[in-house]
Amino acid sequence: MTRNLRIEKAKNSDYSALVDLLKETNLPPDGIEAHLMNFLVIRNPEADISSGFLVGSVGLEIYGNSALFRSLAVHPDFQRAGLGSQLVDQITKLAKKKGITRLYLLTDTAEEYFKRKGFLIVTRDKIPSDMKQSVEFTTLCTSSPSLMKEI
Repeated sequence: MTRNLRIEKAKNSDYSALVDLLKETNLPPDGIEAHLMNFLVIRNPEADISSGFLVGSVGLEIYGNSALFRSLAVHPDFQRAGLGSQLVDQITKLAKKKGITRLYLLTDTAEEYFKRKGFLIVTRDKIPSDMKQSVEFTTLCTSSPSLMKEI
């Protein structure tokens, strides 16, 4: 079922399907539209083209040479097939290509998963000040653990 799935850059037309996917996986869609050019998605090739059904997503909010890693989501029907790991690998490659040296993220539910991916817990005072102004830090995940990975 996952053999024909491929990761590609998000398009502006993916916005509503991305919001649907994030809501389906209990992740906040707030603020993603401004960063859509730094998102990767996985489309369901068997879905009706007009439905825009997305299987997975991940994105970056870039702040200088650091980025906020966000919106890693895999549709429930496609979980446990390694797609999340593929998305993490691909977004990390994209970040490196864009000159990013540190990835930061906030999570309420996947701390152990990201630790296995090489992320370490860091205190919020280590986070770049402009990143702290993002919607993730100011409104969505105000008490979530902060994690960081040097790449």
